[in-house]
Amino acid sequence: MMIKVTNLLKTYGKFTALNKISFEVSKGTIHGLLGENGAGKTTTMRCLLGLSNADSGEMFISNEKVSKNNHKIRKIISYLAGDFRSYENFTPIQYFQYILKLENNSSKKYEDLAKRFNLDLRKKIKDLSKGNKQKVGIIQAFMKDPELLILDEPTSGLDPNYQREFRELIFEEKAKGKTILLSSHDLLEISNCCDFVTIIKDGKVVASQSKEEIEKKSLKLIKVKFLNLPDKSDLEKLIFIKSFSTNNNEISFMVSGEIDRFIKFISKYKITDIETESSNLSDTLMEFF
Repeated sequence: MMIKVTNLLKTYGKFTALNKISFEVSKGTIHGLLGENGAGKTTTMRCLLGLSNADSGEMFISNEKVSKNNHKIRKIISYLAGDFRSYENFTPIQYFQYILKLENNSSKKYEDLAKRFNLDLRKKIKDLSKGNKQKVGIIQAFMKDPELLILDEPTSGLDPNYQREFRELIFEEKAKGKTILLSSHDLLEISNCCDFVTIIKDGKVVASQSKEEIEKKSLKLIKVKFLNLPDKSDLEKLIFIKSFSTNNNEISFMVSGEIDRFIKFISKYKITDIETESSNLSDTLMEFF
């Protein structure tokens, strides 16, 4: 086990940021922390890194107990903060070399990563776009070849091409045996990247399961145009239809779980059109209460 968190409690005055949360992250996996902004994802990561002190509970990384003075743990971790900031008057190459020098690390991996993400190494960071500043953050996290990467909203500000490049990068790191803990409020991003998912809502873990188990509970929005509408009373009896609304000959369904039962039901009727979308995060989270 790479990470083990047990009954972690963190408060700020009367506000409870983390309410005795527990979860585990297996070695060599990509594990997602999923939740809306303010759910407690960043606080969890900061506690794991020793940047915030928990009120109670225990945390272990690679079987070492997380504590303020445990420098052994820090040597195997790289971190990308959700509000990543670097030295604005440095160029990326100056920044990377400075960080590596502080850690007595002679890696040149940043050169290949800069080419991969099309980052100009010699332009001052203050003059870079938001997306390119995020690339600086990603590269500084990966260039040290760590055992564990803790990444807070890592694709924020990246355009779709580089989001895809980032996914390929973390898959490559996983294939090397690395462990990655990343946070996101984007259900699709977590679905595309992660083996396991811990869902946090209002400072509580509401589920910690494999991606497949989470997706089975995800709500789907399905719009169906019928030649003849089903009876409302029939729809209300179906437990896999969480809600529905009618507009002329079209019904918008919120469907829970495996889609097979829903398809079998609507196949009894003549259909003129069908459209499906993923639900938003709030709808999905409600399935865990």
